[in-house]
Parts: sequence; structure tokens; C-alpha cells
Amino acid sequence: MTRSGLTLINMSGAIGMIMIDQTVIGIAIPALQRSFDFGPLALQWVVNGYTLALAASLICAGWAGDRFGHYRSFAAGVALFTGSSLLCALAPVGEIFILARIGQGVGASLMQPAATAIVFGTFPPKERGKAMSIYVGSGLLFLAAGPLLGGILVERFSWHMVFLVNLPIGCATLLAALRLGREAPKGTEKPFDFMGATLLVSGIFFLTTAIQSLGDGGAVSLLSLALAAIGLGCLIALPFRKPGHGAPIIDFGNFRNKIYLGCGIVLFCIQFAMLGQVVFGAVFIQNVLAFSPFQTGLAMMPVVLAIILMAQVSGYLFDKVSFRLLAVSGTLAISLGFFSQALVLELGHILWMIPGMLLIGLGLGLLASTVTTEGLSQVPMTQRATASAILQTLRQTGGVFGIACIGSVINLIEKTRIEDIAQQLEPVADKRRELQLLLFQSEQSQAKATAQLKEHWPEALADLKQITAEAIAAGYYLGAAVVFLAAVISLWAFAKTKKDAAEESAS
Repeated sequence: MTRSGLTLINMSGAIGMIMIDQTVIGIAIPALQRSFDFGPLALQWVVNGYTLALAASLICAGWAGDRFGHYRSFAAGVALFTGSSLLCALAPVGEIFILARIGQGVGASLMQPAATAIVFGTFPPKERGKAMSIYVGSGLLFLAAGPLLGGILVERFSWHMVFLVNLPIGCATLLAALRLGREAPKGTEKPFDFMGATLLVSGIFFLTTAIQSLGDGGAVSLLSLALAAIGLGCLIALPFRKPGHGAPIIDFGNFRNKIYLGCGIVLFCIQFAMLGQVVFGAVFIQNVLAFSPFQTGLAMMPVVLAIILMAQVSGYLFDKVSFRLLAVSGTLAISLGFFSQALVLELGHILWMIPGMLLIGLGLGLLASTVTTEGLSQVPMTQRATASAILQTLRQTGGVFGIACIGSVINLIEKTRIEDIAQQLEPVADKRRELQLLLFQSEQSQAKATAQLKEHWPEALADLKQITAEAIAAGYYLGAAVVFLAAVISLWAFAKTKKDAAEESAS
């Protein structure tokens, strides 16, 4: 096999390891909750600790790739990710587990932009569309297959295996990278923008924490408003500050290119909805439909099959069809998929969900590689590692806000409806508080609380499943609306100007 082919396989394996860790955790959440006694807010940090660290560190990792070389940055990321996976599996308490998840996110942030830049630079322009289709398509395949793999590992072994499986893959990927990257050129010498990085990381962290606190508390508090104000202030200040030396952490000049800007927005919106679908969809199938972990992963396979199907042709379509048509078609398919699933969740049968899953998978398979390829084609080769990091930061930030926003909507609806059900079923105040507590505990997969409900308030269990379905449906409606917004933006961002048409005719 050629060196370029081996490089593509190695980078695809690395991106698969990153993606699978974002989704496999959804299947393992009930087991983790029992092991570490996590509450609702801690459970959100199990997911968002990883995704937030990944999103906040990607730009810094892009600089590291440009400064020290893509292969060096990639190898460091693989080592950190693999070591953090081992710490996750061996964590004695929940706090250490969440810290290890953050370590995984930082390691993934070093791997992802470097891997994208390596693949993009390895292949000539005529082969780039196909190579990027395989690379990004494999990542999405692992993203969607995460629940199935997680179900097998959790059901047959334990949740620890979800993280231990990364060890052999990580070691093999690291050895291959060290072998293939010996002749990698050294990067640029621009200094690091520490103040810009601080503003970026702080802005994402405080804004996400503010959104999560709304769902946990059920009301707008002074603390949540203060956190939101600090986060927004940091992000707003970022494009207006001038770094003392060298280039800023984010080159906002790239966003003057509306195609590059549009690609970033589309990636943000897709990941906003997709990560919510993978995590809360798995929760719905396990808690409401009463599927086992393995059955849950199997039930989500229509998304995987649709991604595989569309990934085979997306690279070809990218070279033959208007990108505007691809972007609008893909985002509309995803939006319609979420909307159709939200309509049928309360029916309580997996078969009604399959058409929506297929639409989501087809849209994801169509857009995953094409959006990234189109965005990177708008910047010079010397800036592609950082440009890739910016796009991936926007995408992962979409996932962070998706988990936070959709999770807050779900938590808020569940809390309100549980209080209403307790009020209806138990007029005595003390008994009502006991019922309300048991409903919250049962909703968090605590078997003892569920057993007590079966004994004293059996009718409340059916109501609890209905509440969960209603809450997750509301989250899906939100995801559908966000992706529909991406379709509208695509109509503007990817419209060809007269100048573009003239240049294409001349070429």
C-alpha cells in the first residue's frame, strides 16, 4: 500500500477514536450513574467535560500544529488521549473520572486539526475530495456506531471496557504516526496568543455553564446571568483585541470569505443537533422503550447505514454538483429527520423513528466531508491547520451548546411535569414530596426508587415515561430548528456571485 493510503487509514482510525468517545458515553451513562452516584448536573459534565475541553482547546492545538509540525502535534494528542482513557477506566471517584474526560478532550483537540491538515496535504487536488470523504465519513461512521459498540461492551463486560478499548488502538496509531511522520516539515514560528486563548476558553466555559444552570435550577438566577454575561463578554472581546506580538489565536480575516464562514456555521448547527440526538436518543430508547444497552445500539443502526450509503457518493457529488445544492439538501434532510422523530417519540415504538434516522444519516453522510473540504479550499495551504482548527472548534462548540441547550430544555420540562404529576397523585404534602423525590431518582435510573414506585405508585411510572418522551421530543424540535437555520444560511453563504461564475468559466 502507498504511503498516502497508510496515512489515510491511520488518520481515519484516529478520528474514529475521537468520534466514538463522544457517543459511546450515552450508552454507559446509567452504569456510570450507579458507579459514581452522579446527579443530573454531574451527568451533563460527563458528556460536556470531554466536548468542552475539545472545543476550547482546538484553536490552541491548531497553533501547535502550525508551530511544531502536524505529526508532532498529532502524536502528542494520541499519547494524552490514550493515557486519559486508561485513567477513565481506573478512576476511583467521579471527580477523577470527569478530570480524565477533560484530558481526553484536550488530547483529541491536538489530534483532530493535525489529522485533517495531514490528510488534506497528503493528496493532490483531484484526489482530495474522495480522500476527505473517506476520512470524515469514517469519523461520522464511528460517531454513529458508538452506541452499538458501547452497548456490546457495557452489556458483555462493563463500562470500564468503553475506555480500555482505546488503549490498543491508541498505541497502534501512535506507532504508525511516528513511523509515517519522520519526514514531516517543521511548522511556522509565530508566537502563541495567550490572551486570545484565555478569552476563547473562558467564553465557551462560562456560557455553557450558564446554560446548564438554567436547566438545573428551572429559573433564571443572578448566577446564571452573571456567568452568561462573562462568557458573552469574553467572546465579544475576542475579535476586537489586538495581540501584543504575532498573529491572533483566531484569524477573523478568514470569516470575510462568506463560504468559509458559512461552512463554520453549518458545522456548528449540525453538531448542535447531532450530539443531542446520539446522547438523548440513547437515553430515550433505554429508559422509555426499555431496550438493553446492546439493543439500544442496534436500534440506532439506521443512522449508521444511511451514513455509509451516502459517504460512498458524497465525494463524487462534491466534484460534480453545486456545493450550495449539497449544503441545502443535506441540512434540510437532517432538519426533517429530527422533526419527524419528535412527532413520533410519544408513540413509544422504535419503528416510527426509523424514517427520521434514515434522513439524518443521509444528510450527515452528504455534508460531513464536503463542508470541511469546501471550507479548507478557501484558505492558503500554510494556514490550513489553523483554519481546520477553527472549523472544528465551531463544530465541537455546536456540540457543547447542543448538549447544554437540549439538556436544559429536557431537564426543565421533566422537572416541571414531575412536580405536576406529584401534585395530581398525592394531595398530602409529605407524601407528595416523597413521590416527587422517587420520580426524580427513578428518572436517573436508580433501581431502588423504581421498585418503591412500583409498590406504592405504579401509575406514576407510566406517567414518567410519557414525561421523558415529551421532554426529549421538545429537545428534538430545538435541534430541527437549529439545522433548518443552517439550511437558510446555506442559501446565502454558498450562492455564487458573478465574479465566481466568471472565474469558473475562465478556468
